[in-house]
Amino acid sequence: MAKTTKLIFSFLFFWIFLLMFKFGAGLDYALLSPLGSHILPLWIVGLVMSAASLFQLTMDIPAGRILDMFGYKRVMMFGTLLALIGVALFFYGITIVSFIFSIILVYTGWLFFEPGKNAYVLSSAKPKNAAMFMGYRDVSGSIGIVLSCLILPFVVDASSKTIAMVLTVLLGIALVAICLAPIDKRRIALKDNPHERTHHQRRFTLKNISAVLKRLSPASSLLMLLNFAGSIFYGAIWFVVPLIIAQAVYNGTLLGVGLAMFDFSIVIIGSILCNMVNRAETKMLIFVGLMVFSVAGFLLGFNFGVLFLVFAFLSTTGDETASLPLWAWLHKLDKKHNSDGLISGAINLAEDLGWAAGPLFAGLLYAIVGPKYTIALASLPIVAVLLFYVIAVRGRAVKATLKGVPPKPHKHRHKK
Repeated sequence: MAKTTKLIFSFLFFWIFLLMFKFGAGLDYALLSPLGSHILPLWIVGLVMSAASLFQLTMDIPAGRILDMFGYKRVMMFGTLLALIGVALFFYGITIVSFIFSIILVYTGWLFFEPGKNAYVLSSAKPKNAAMFMGYRDVSGSIGIVLSCLILPFVVDASSKTIAMVLTVLLGIALVAICLAPIDKRRIALKDNPHERTHHQRRFTLKNISAVLKRLSPASSLLMLLNFAGSIFYGAIWFVVPLIIAQAVYNGTLLGVGLAMFDFSIVIIGSILCNMVNRAETKMLIFVGLMVFSVAGFLLGFNFGVLFLVFAFLSTTGDETASLPLWAWLHKLDKKHNSDGLISGAINLAEDLGWAAGPLFAGLLYAIVGPKYTIALASLPIVAVLLFYVIAVRGRAVKATLKGVPPKPHKHRHKK
């Protein structure tokens, strides 16, 4: 135990890096729609953010190869430096040029951050302490996102120089921290963590994917659709809510806490949900989760007061209540376990496509129907998943538990 604690503590600067990068880059992402609204129509802002996400998605595999070639720590240092330069452009004001180039540079930083941190952790952890490393990785990043949500109301209407100063300091600390982090060993231990989302998992995503999805249907298709629909919803939330905070019509601090609630709620109810999956009837649990997710998501935008926190909590709870038993069901169907990377890559690809579609969807609708109905309409894909689930499992027995199932990859409810 003492050796494990010492080992974890030896990576203190890496945990600080994760926290500060998510703090700075997460805050930058939340500010994009309010800042962009000053210089561009909202639908163009959504289009630019969507295009940047698609660029990030298509460059994921080349980024993974670059990480393997030059080292995870070194490439993450480079990516953080690019993100730092991107936010520093705001010192020169918020113009179309600075806005677009900032997005390109910061998104490139995200491009190397996500697969880089996963590969770095896998290369540093041993099988006996891998779960603890993954836990510290997720907690550090989640704290950073929570902090970015809490500070958002206080900087959203600040001058461009103030915003640039805040973001530069946060990402500057992240850069120093990753420079001081231990050197990585540059080895991928996928055999010990077959379900981890690393850049290797997408390499063969499009090869023979239909055969794998058919063999693991309908759990595989449902997980892909749920991740896709959920990401559209969360992408719309992160586009709309910062705009509402900037308008100062509602309590900005409360809405900032609401944004943080999407990630923080899982920390509160995680163990409870795991016990529910092991005890409750799987088929009904998935249905209840999808129902709660869709209803709470639909109602979320109709009250930006205290009820916003309640519906944010219920939305995430419903999402996780449905996805956990689906993950267990998928594991039960996968008798061979010879395509773990492929199916994980396919599920995460669907999630990334949802994050690309969310801002575009919200940008197009916001000016037409307003924030309330934009959020409500963003929940409709979840309703479609619910209907598909009812049809897919009609007359089918669904039984699965989390016992012996590898931990479900951390699902992001914020920019990644």
